[in-house]
Amino acid sequence: MAPYFRPALWEQRRICIARALYEHKVGRVLEVGCGEGNILSFLVSPASDDEHPITHLYGIDISAEALEKAHDQLKPTDHDTWSLRVDELCIELFHGSAMAPAAPIAIDAVVCSEVIEHVQESKVPALTHAVLGVYRPRLAVFTTPNAEFNVHFPALCYGTPEARFRDADHKFEWTRAEFAQWAQDAAAHYGYQVELRGIGMTMRNAAEGFEPYGGCSQMALFTRQSEDPKEPPPGCVLEPCPELVPYATMKYPFYAQPPLPDEQLLELVLGIVRFLVDAQSAFGLADLWSVLEVRHHFKRRQALQTWLLGNSRHFAPAGQQEQEQPPAQRYTLTGA
Repeated sequence: MAPYFRPALWEQRRICIARALYEHKVGRVLEVGCGEGNILSFLVSPASDDEHPITHLYGIDISAEALEKAHDQLKPTDHDTWSLRVDELCIELFHGSAMAPAAPIAIDAVVCSEVIEHVQESKVPALTHAVLGVYRPRLAVFTTPNAEFNVHFPALCYGTPEARFRDADHKFEWTRAEFAQWAQDAAAHYGYQVELRGIGMTMRNAAEGFEPYGGCSQMALFTRQSEDPKEPPPGCVLEPCPELVPYATMKYPFYAQPPLPDEQLLELVLGIVRFLVDAQSAFGLADLWSVLEVRHHFKRRQALQTWLLGNSRHFAPAGQQEQEQPPAQRYTLTGA
């Protein structure tokens, strides 16, 4: 059997991007070169950190055909209508070049995944300026193939005169050193700090002596250190581009009813708890939080935990905590 990634490389890449966004607690994310919307679709699912939800997603792509597929993939479904989200989510797609004048949107983060290698190398400075110099997010995430890893794909003939890129549309593929040099230069010019990470570090069924060479894909995380505007660096040619054209806007339905009065809220929670467990058993905070109706009314897990502790006549932290459970994650009914 040929070597393979598990999880698949595309899944590892999306997980790494999402984790980076969640680490920095961003709420408004723009993807430059969103294609068919695969990464945006991955970000539609609510994060485990309910204190900092992503509420706005934006996508730019030069291909109208790709945007049509993105729209089909991202539009709300019947499930979204009857299983209402806790927080709002609005998705906006724009048709045009990533190097077009900035869309009139407020963002916290920009994702540019597996895009830069599709741009002529002479235009990379313009794309870099569009992201770090024009949008200037507090977090920017770039990923691109690691050319050195191509040695594990015999058909690419890496290191020989017959060497090929992974995709026929790739204009270049950078080594780790080349990627690091670009990232460090961009960070220094635009007032960012940059961290480099590898994606796809191991392969199943790999040959003996497998060396990851930094991962199949490489990622740069830029965190803004200065809010001062920055001009393009010397030699950066900014060509005129048509303005972005709004393509589609999708707003997901979410629960927006006013909070229940205290007595009704208590009755609701008691009813759910009695359904989950009998009066002699402990119940987990996670069990209660898994009930959609509970999430609708409390919005945040911490708010539910505070409420439980504040209703000590009815709920009390379980005396015997399971080893893997943090304090106040399991409760009992007091019988009041």
